[in-house]
Amino acid sequence: MILMVPVLLELLEKMKNNAHPFYPQLLMVDGNGLLHPRGCIMVLNYEIYSVGFGLACHLGVLTNIPTIGIGKTLHHVDGLTQSGVRELLEAKPTEAFIALTGYSGQTLGAVNFVQAMRSTKCSVKPIFVSIGHRVSLDTAITVIKLTCKYRVPEPVRQADIRSRQYLQKNQWH
Repeated sequence: MILMVPVLLELLEKMKNNAHPFYPQLLMVDGNGLLHPRGCIMVLNYEIYSVGFGLACHLGVLTNIPTIGIGKTLHHVDGLTQSGVRELLEAKPTEAFIALTGYSGQTLGAVNFVQAMRSTKCSVKPIFVSIGHRVSLDTAITVIKLTCKYRVPEPVRQADIRSRQYLQKNQWH
């Protein structure tokens, strides 16, 4: 994860220096934000919290661009587990997004498991949305809802598709 940050920073810097017309106002990262086991200590209102600090947080803080983390797998953090999330999903099967609150009481992200955002009718793979930087969880969820045509938000999905095509085309040459 940390290895990707310099490459992404360089790309964003090139875009900024060239006054690229599509310089991002928001980043959607194929990775986690607060919903990440590697953490840091945060002091808020004189209280100390241990929070996750995934790629979305790292990139957002360094660029000061609002950032959302889109995870495809759940990291076990602050007591959250696959089985616990499955229980939440079974208890609230009609809710679009379900908040993921750890043992600490801190809401670390949300999970999406609604039929409308599944890639196929038999898909059972949720996406995990977490705050990266300068975005509330409610705003992150709204953005995800607006950009989901399939299971994964379209900007992240297109980046996955195009990067795989590039690697296939250029890997063996």
